[in-house]
Amino acid sequence: MDINVEKVICGMIQENAYIAAIPGRDDCVVVDPGDEYPKLERALKGRRVGAILLTHGHFDHIMAAGPLAGAHGAPVYVSEADMEMLNDAAINGYAGLMGGGTCWPRIEAAPYPGGALSVCGLDFKILPTPGHSKGSVCLYLPDAAALFSGDTLFCAGYGRLDLHGGSVHDMLNSLRALFDLPAETAVYPGHGEGTTIGAERNRYRL
Repeated sequence: MDINVEKVICGMIQENAYIAAIPGRDDCVVVDPGDEYPKLERALKGRRVGAILLTHGHFDHIMAAGPLAGAHGAPVYVSEADMEMLNDAAINGYAGLMGGGTCWPRIEAAPYPGGALSVCGLDFKILPTPGHSKGSVCLYLPDAAALFSGDTLFCAGYGRLDLHGGSVHDMLNSLRALFDLPAETAVYPGHGEGTTIGAERNRYRL
């Protein structure tokens, strides 16, 4: 299946938000909206957002979720384990970086409904990948050979393990699980350039 994936780099931490859609449709999914809501709306070019999917609850991946949800009437999904982070600056990393407080509208979210979610014609598998946070997930489109990996897997790297809910043991197991995916799977990470499962599997040889 062909899909269009547009990367929108957001904010001071240069987080990658993604707009994913099937060609020819006027609706789309937004993955990990960062902290530049106006920039995301410009990139949407009038398309309707059918859902907002979060790979985890750290502040740099979520701050435009509330405004986007309000503007488009779109549901926000996150893992149940990371729901506590969405509106708590003390554990989602914002207070530590900015010295306290919050600067985004409250986010109302629902937990992912099991291991799969179909929206806007896209059939996602929700892969639990704890390590960067307790509830980190990767969003896998097997029909399109695409993986939105959040901060679990980068090109030549992976997310920090010293933040709230981080675990070296869990990250190692999560990476091993991801490396079982087909080598040609395109990886769309939460920061930096894209890669493939095959390239990262060869790099780490776990």
